[in-house]
Amino acid sequence: MMNLMSQPTVDILLLLNTFNDPETITKLSARYGHYTSPEYQNDLIKTIASSTRKNIIEKIAFTRAYSILVDETKDVSKKEQLSFIVRFVDGNLNIHEKAIGCYHMKKCDAYTLSQEILNIAVHNKLDIQKCVAQCYDGASVMSGLFSGVQKRIVDIVPHAIYIHCHAHRLNLCLVNTIQNNNIVVDFFDTVQSLYKYLMNGHTRYELFMKIQRDEKLKEIHLERLVETRWSYWHSSLKKIQIRYSEIKDVLKVLAVQDDQAARAIGLLEEISTFWFILILYIMEQILSTIHCLSCQFQCSTILLPKAINLVTSTKNQLINLRSEENFTYIYNEAKICAIKNQVTIEKEEEFIRLRKKYEPSKKFEDFFIMSTLGQAGTKQAKHNGKNVKTDVLFNVIDR
Repeated sequence: MMNLMSQPTVDILLLLNTFNDPETITKLSARYGHYTSPEYQNDLIKTIASSTRKNIIEKIAFTRAYSILVDETKDVSKKEQLSFIVRFVDGNLNIHEKAIGCYHMKKCDAYTLSQEILNIAVHNKLDIQKCVAQCYDGASVMSGLFSGVQKRIVDIVPHAIYIHCHAHRLNLCLVNTIQNNNIVVDFFDTVQSLYKYLMNGHTRYELFMKIQRDEKLKEIHLERLVETRWSYWHSSLKKIQIRYSEIKDVLKVLAVQDDQAARAIGLLEEISTFWFILILYIMEQILSTIHCLSCQFQCSTILLPKAINLVTSTKNQLINLRSEENFTYIYNEAKICAIKNQVTIEKEEEFIRLRKKYEPSKKFEDFFIMSTLGQAGTKQAKHNGKNVKTDVLFNVIDR
């Protein structure tokens, strides 16, 4: 390794067989030095990138057909970058997804984006007429039926069908599922607050790590919730579930000695209820069922028929979660956790009892009743365990 690093940059390029840019090779050959200046490094990166793209294009030549996957996002310098990926089959019928590059976009309207996609194809010697599909997110600028990027590409390449990214659709579906459920929204607010409090403060973070080390446990870092990455939600709940006892311990310590003791006391009170534990186990069970589908959607080799079968299978699994047997199992697991951590279980029998059907007065026979007032609307009733099955488990699954 040391001998390789001591050779001139030209020798490295020859070793990689990447010298398809004569101007760069001439510049490098005419110099002498350590080859660590920004200009030298950029020349080397540019040459290697050019060779990599050339190899990708040569593999596409087998079928001469490909699909494109495009997305845009801001980098760390707040510049909008367009990522361009091609999906194709090689000579051995293996499926590939290869990144061609990221391109700085000064404007992100449909016309500019579509023109940039066409320019990238031309620059990399990709025949745009061989493009059979285009995959973007569901933003109107990309998916618009009349003037979106996909419509502008279809006007040029009629057979390039547009497919909304299935992984992105799943994330949007799951996020929208809980937005109107105040109980679940409040629960995830607590989860996010827990992450911010413990992970964003160095002293609090070190204390959390120390408690795990003292218990001879593997050090686990809590994860934040990212709206576009549903897998983070699952792993976040799973980690809280695994380290629930240690989280309570660190909050007890911080409630006494931290400079933000009030936050520690508030979080400790919120998570030290059977209501919180039960929702934690319910949502973890639901998200673990969906997590497999989410991971498969992000696999580069997945095919559309398999994706459809996975969606159908996941739907059936979610329907099965509505069973009394499954709820009893989740309840018993949550109960074990509560007993282990000395959390009081109030009115235990009501957690597994269905809500009684409300029969309105005969005076309202000519009216359509959408909701009722009284105990059902109080904070106490909100945390009454008899609602958890219908208001959390059934509500989230049925959406």
